[in-house]
Amino acid sequence: MNLMEKFDAIDPRWIYFVMALSLIVPVLKPIGLAITIDEVTTIPVYNWIESLQPGDIVVGDIAFSGGSEGELGPQLQAWFRHCMMKGVKVIMVAQWNTGERLGYTLLEETAAELEEEGISAEYGVDWAYPGYKPGGTTLWRQMQLDFWEACAEVDILGNSFEDMPLMHKFRKWDKASSKGIMAFVAGAPGLPTYTTYFPDYDIYLGNVAVQVPGAMNNLRAGQIKGLLAGLPGGAEYEILLDRPGRAVKLMDAQSLGHLWIIVLVILGNIGFYMKSRRGE
Repeated sequence: MNLMEKFDAIDPRWIYFVMALSLIVPVLKPIGLAITIDEVTTIPVYNWIESLQPGDIVVGDIAFSGGSEGELGPQLQAWFRHCMMKGVKVIMVAQWNTGERLGYTLLEETAAELEEEGISAEYGVDWAYPGYKPGGTTLWRQMQLDFWEACAEVDILGNSFEDMPLMHKFRKWDKASSKGIMAFVAGAPGLPTYTTYFPDYDIYLGNVAVQVPGAMNNLRAGQIKGLLAGLPGGAEYEILLDRPGRAVKLMDAQSLGHLWIIVLVILGNIGFYMKSRRGE
């Protein structure tokens, strides 16, 4: 059996070893593979925040859990960083109780990094996190009438809204107090909450890759104005901010992993073809 024929029976240990290197090395030392910015999906989200003025308020929603953090976590952090860099205030809610604490951890981590860079990201002043409130999606309708009452006047940490300067500017969730909605969604409840109860608002979406084809219909219909599509969406946003981070690293790893799979398919077919020629 010559070398070409051996490609049909590569030792699985080598396959897994090279795959592990393909995934680990780019995370430790990013390669910087080219990433194209999508002008239809990602650019509108970026331009939205760029168009706002310091002091404007936007609302974000955590509608995902740990299983989708790999895709939506980097999106959330990049978007939140952009808001803080622009002086835009952020109020975060959470449709999913399973993602409430995870979302707060991601935001707190990013806020600490921003403060170290000299960018104001003070909790209660620049951002606040009322978090998850029981009551189902209809509670979001009540938030538009009296946000404080709907949230029992406390945030995720039990702090009173009275002690948070930002919340005094957001007693009612309406188009006058907020300049748009950014929902990070991995399933239901998710986007339909906003297309149902907030149809006349500017809605933007961060979505897991598997749901992007369906979300494109909402984008074409004008129900949402922009879309961060899976991990690539987070990486594109990081590049737009000139702050390549976790999403860019993971895209490098993902690309190399896919490349190795393609190489294996090619080698396997070469080995199979060479054996077929010998009649084996």
